[in-house]
Amino acid sequence: MSAGLDTTRKLTRRFAIPFAVMLASLSGCGGSNSGPDIEMIPVSGFVAMDGQPLVGAMVEFHPTGNTKGNGGFGLTDEAGKFTLSDYHSNPGCPPGEYGVTFSKITQPDGSPVPPNTQRGQVEMKEQIPPAYNLFKPHAIIQGATVKAPDSKFEFELDSKFKPPRSFFQN
Repeated sequence: MSAGLDTTRKLTRRFAIPFAVMLASLSGCGGSNSGPDIEMIPVSGFVAMDGQPLVGAMVEFHPTGNTKGNGGFGLTDEAGKFTLSDYHSNPGCPPGEYGVTFSKITQPDGSPVPPNTQRGQVEMKEQIPPAYNLFKPHAIIQGATVKAPDSKFEFELDSKFKPPRSFFQN
């Protein structure tokens, strides 16, 4: 084997492996869950349960039908108000149709779960009826249409709401 060919092979290996690693690491990079060409619409709203602002609840918009992206989520404040962002912290949500779910996890006495608590460290209880916190594309209890220039929603939940039996079936 000639010295020139051996040097070429060493240089190729020397640069090919780092280049491949760099390309692999870039493949996961992206600005939003929606892709660069999908518009993000500002989304905000209010959630009440039994006529009172629902404080500290997670609000999630799950895309349905042909809606692009992964939806969005937000946390209600002391007044029951929320704003959505996507899973990369970009404000808003792509336009389209969504199923909306709500969740509020507390300790059994209703007090907040301490920050950074892992499952099993303390007993936890869902404060919102299952029909509101399970996403079922075939049986949407709360829905929303997000459209430009912005979308504002009000959701009224009933703590005693019982969906039809079919809701819990596949």
